[in-house]
Amino acid sequence: MKKIAAIAIAILFFQTCASAQEKTIFQSWWQGDNFTGSWNGLRQELSERGVDISGSYVIDLLTNVTGGIREHRFRYDSSMGLDINVNLEKTYGLKGLQFHVSGVYRQGKNLADDIGNRFPPSSIYGSEEARLYNLYLEQAMFSDKVSLKVGRLGTGDDFAQSPLYWTFLTNSIDGCPITLPINFFFSVYPTATWGARLKVSPVSAFTWKGGIYHQDSKVGRNEAHGADFTWRSNKGLLFIQEFSFLPNQYKEAKGLPGNYKLGFFYSTGRFNDLYRDENSNSYALTGLAQKRRYGNYGLYFHADQMLYREPNSPDQGFTPFFVLVLQPSDVNEIPFFIDSGLTYKGLIPGRDQDVSGIGFAYGKWSRDLNKHQNDSGDAPQKYEMVIETTYKIALNQWLYLQPDIQYIINPKGGNQDTNDALVMGARVGITF
Repeated sequence: MKKIAAIAIAILFFQTCASAQEKTIFQSWWQGDNFTGSWNGLRQELSERGVDISGSYVIDLLTNVTGGIREHRFRYDSSMGLDINVNLEKTYGLKGLQFHVSGVYRQGKNLADDIGNRFPPSSIYGSEEARLYNLYLEQAMFSDKVSLKVGRLGTGDDFAQSPLYWTFLTNSIDGCPITLPINFFFSVYPTATWGARLKVSPVSAFTWKGGIYHQDSKVGRNEAHGADFTWRSNKGLLFIQEFSFLPNQYKEAKGLPGNYKLGFFYSTGRFNDLYRDENSNSYALTGLAQKRRYGNYGLYFHADQMLYREPNSPDQGFTPFFVLVLQPSDVNEIPFFIDSGLTYKGLIPGRDQDVSGIGFAYGKWSRDLNKHQNDSGDAPQKYEMVIETTYKIALNQWLYLQPDIQYIINPKGGNQDTNDALVMGARVGITF
């Protein structure tokens, strides 16, 4: 926080005291696309040769003003990412082929540990060290109507995702619906695994995507730093496909754009039954080992539809969205999940790049897990809910400040003596 204040004071001082030439240089930098500028023309030169390098630094500063296990705790999280994309058509003439590699360095502590809830208030918490993320080749074919991606991938980069989720800070919405990585190994940033994804877009309004991913959660452990390339054949595979209807997404469309997605997935791994033992009785009462089940499956549905668009603007306006995730209750901790939100880009006149949002997330705990908790003499977990309101202030093209308020209801399903929590804070983001 002190560093940010010092930078702000330095900028104000410079604007006051600098010469006209210095102010021009400063203005050119401030109004540029990136914090690090053009690298004296090198960035453009590399891009023309097919090499695009980008980076970002995001900071979350959050405190639980009231509620939780320990009140008035301030937590700082940060995530620094680096992405390199090489267009091999430009560099070596390999038509439609691209190579991508990325990494991340994270620091911080989880405010959810102080609140006692399941849905972290910060989506950039997790994997607090330097690690490799994506490492893949992508081949576009048939006039970009088909693309194949193969290598180290994050499932959440291509499935069950939407840019609208990025409006929010809570991990229950930002990224992908949080119950997917909670219930089983659904690889999301910053953890990648071996996989392949095929995307087919025969017309602008329809897209089909199918993927297959290795189901090995060990690759995400911190000490591996994202570089565990081992293929453990006993860990199973995730098969997933997504059908998308995308009305009014082409450039000449006069109607309001929408996104409607339906996804199905099946994991071949082995999972513990949350209630039954090997004889299908309550393992809490018999003391026997949990029953092992083969396979896990589910579906998700996403819908967003712009309802109002600002005059003479392709992307400014009001867009609500809705998400539903369903999985079986016997092996999934939170089998029922919904989230929704209202977003508006350019709500305040003259602030065309600002984004405001109100979000809601609700997860209901498994009935089978509740039965086990009752047999064990524990209070059953029912549901957890998060309500968030946020406003992203675009200070320029590469810097934003995002004040944020979250209210967390029934932390960790309400099975502990913990009050609802009010979380306040802000996110700061820089694009390098």
